[in-house]
This record gives sequence, structure tokens and C-alpha cells, in this order.
Amino acid sequence: MINKSIIKLIDEAILPAMSLVVAKMLGILLSAYFLNIPFEIKSRALLGILPAVSFANAPNYITAENYSNLAMFLVAALGTTVILIRVHFFHESHIHPNLQAKLASLNLESIIAPSYHLYHQALIWLIFVWMIVGFLVVSTLLKITYPQISILAFILAANLSWIFAIDVEKEIEITRSVQ
Repeated sequence: MINKSIIKLIDEAILPAMSLVVAKMLGILLSAYFLNIPFEIKSRALLGILPAVSFANAPNYITAENYSNLAMFLVAALGTTVILIRVHFFHESHIHPNLQAKLASLNLESIIAPSYHLYHQALIWLIFVWMIVGFLVVSTLLKITYPQISILAFILAANLSWIFAIDVEKEIEITRSVQ
């Protein structure tokens, strides 16, 4: 069972990881474009896969880095929020009967998911959110990221984790009442 869960977690981590890499790169490029920050793209930087973006000076780098960090965190928070909405409203163990009937009438029952699937997704997204918070805190301590971004990220991550914990507690109560 543990091996199956680990494989499931790895499988569920692919989409969030790709989303965050894309958000980070787009954040850098879009912030440089819209803020008219000169930059240069060099190929074969990281393992020959991802390009390197270099800026003319440190203030330009810090500005672009802050916007890209914010974009990356917002993508992670949005992904986590979408999964938590599914966990709360479309969870097969505690979906409201009226909502289930409405989904059945619209032929949308496929969005109702089991605990195993939803909790693995939520856990992966939350792990990425907290990893980003850690990265932002370290970047703030190194005076690269603005403290406001780290504080906002921490508050949002704590709230998302709290919402997930409430749903897990609800699931445990349902499981105990059935047994």
C-alpha cells in the first residue's frame, strides 16, 4: 500500500512541477517585457535543458525575480485552491445529495472523485506551496525577495493547509461513524 501511495504521489507531482516551472519562466519573461527590463537569454544553462536569463544589473534582476516568484506562488496557490474546492465539494464520501443529483442531471458525475485520488493531489500541491514558501523566506533573508511576498505566501499557505486539515478531519469522522 505504501509503495502504491508513493507511486501515486510521484505521478500526481508531474503536473504541479511543470506548472511551476512554466510560471517561473513566464514570470521572468513577462516582467522583463512589461517593465522594459533588458535581459539576455543564453542556451544550455541548466543541464542543457532550460535556458538561462541574465540581466544587466542586480536591481533589474531583483525586480524580475520578485514578479516571477509571485507568479510561481500564485500558480501554486491557485492549483491548490482548485484541488481543495474539489476536495470540499466533489468528494465522493461527503458530497451533498442535491449537488450529486444536479451533477448527474448534467452528466458531470465524473468530477466526483474518491479520497485516495483527491488527497494525493491536495498533498502534492500543498507540499509545493510550502516548498515555495521556504524558498521565498530564504530569498527574503538573502534580500532578493520582498518580505511582503513571503508574508503573503506564508499566510495563504497556512490557510490552505488549515482548509485541507478540516476536510481530513471531516473524512476521519465519516469513516469512524461508518465503522
